[in-house]
Amino acid sequence: MWYEGKSPEAKKQFFDAVQIISPANKTASFTGKQKAMVYMKIAECYTKAKTKDVAQAIDLLNKALKEDPNNPEVYILLGDATLEQNTGDASEAISHYKKAYELDKKSCRALLRIGQLYSRARNLSEAVKNYDAAIAVDPNFAPAYREKAEAFYRGKQYETAITNYQKYLELNSGSVSAKVRYASFLYLSKKYTESIAAIQDIQKQNTSIIFLYRILAYSYYETGNCADGLTAIDQFFAKAIAKKILASDYEYNGKLLSKCGKDSLAALKLKIALQQDTTKPELNGELGSMYLKIQKYPEAIDAFNKKIKGGKGVDANDYYNLGRAYLYSKQCGKADTTFMQIITLRPDIPTGYLWRAKANTCIDADSKKGLAKPFFEAYLSKLKPEEMDKNKKYLTEMYDYLGYYYMLQKDYTNAKCSYNKLKDLDPANKKAMAALKDPNVVKAVCPQ
Repeated sequence: MWYEGKSPEAKKQFFDAVQIISPANKTASFTGKQKAMVYMKIAECYTKAKTKDVAQAIDLLNKALKEDPNNPEVYILLGDATLEQNTGDASEAISHYKKAYELDKKSCRALLRIGQLYSRARNLSEAVKNYDAAIAVDPNFAPAYREKAEAFYRGKQYETAITNYQKYLELNSGSVSAKVRYASFLYLSKKYTESIAAIQDIQKQNTSIIFLYRILAYSYYETGNCADGLTAIDQFFAKAIAKKILASDYEYNGKLLSKCGKDSLAALKLKIALQQDTTKPELNGELGSMYLKIQKYPEAIDAFNKKIKGGKGVDANDYYNLGRAYLYSKQCGKADTTFMQIITLRPDIPTGYLWRAKANTCIDADSKKGLAKPFFEAYLSKLKPEEMDKNKKYLTEMYDYLGYYYMLQKDYTNAKCSYNKLKDLDPANKKAMAALKDPNVVKAVCPQ
């Protein structure tokens, strides 16, 4: 009745129970332990239920102590009640738990409670020490494994947390809450396939746990399964109340949509994520990439600039993407300046030089100034032999440019060399074949 919120009816039953064990009842005789048990059970109800009467619980437990002063369970309940009465001060509670342990050195519950208080205080080593002591007393005491798992989880030692939760589940396989926590640990330790399997197992019996759809969607994304991920995130949004939806939910929704090739919708979701969580400017990089794919270059430029301005996780790839967005929108000078940053950050790789060459081809549209030439040459010098084949497309572009530039300069020797290279890369290239038939080129001698 008390747990159902029927306080007046419950109190009448409690009152009658106390009357039966009182000295005034001459029809029955009870031991001190029996009387203490009545007080303890009423007090436990007052302490554990959603509706509480902690002051009354403490009064009843003190009466229980008078009847049964050496009962460790009374001290455990007294610790629970005093902690409930003053959650900010655990000193009195821990003294009660320690008293319980003094009275019974095999009290797993006393050790568990002491460990829980250390865990609350972020003293995880002392917490685990007490949980291990409880397990030493009783290797089948399931709650100790659960609390050990929680302690290791707080310490971000997810693998150890998983091991202890596995043991807890072996001993307490019927606990849905434990299975949920276990699935969460699997996700946090990046065991995404195992997390999916654990969630699916729970959902065979219970489909009402909303946040599991979140973890399921996130795990599907991490395993590359965008279709099932979208199904899961859609189910999450359909079931979750607005105040429980996180920015990361929109983020993963966007990532899943993008992975499934729906970049326009993905960008909308990622924008919502950024509006809700301004502490993650790095997401602008992903947003910019989505806009780049759907050729919304002004939006891509804005997103990449915000990512770079945010300063978090900025690397050469961000300048590469921003530079391409500038180049594709014909902002050639800004593209060149941006690609310059790649060379500053990574002078050892060919990428910055290649794209500066492309930007300068854009700036010097008729190639008369040869602005792209030094960057193409630098690009070639940075290529490793094993990279030549995968760069065939760009090498073709380079020799096409150089051949044309040298023809404009009437440098037929270098023109011939460039067009020969172009023909080697692309035997059917019409520009190369036409140029190599030019009388001036035919007469030129390309050094071996």
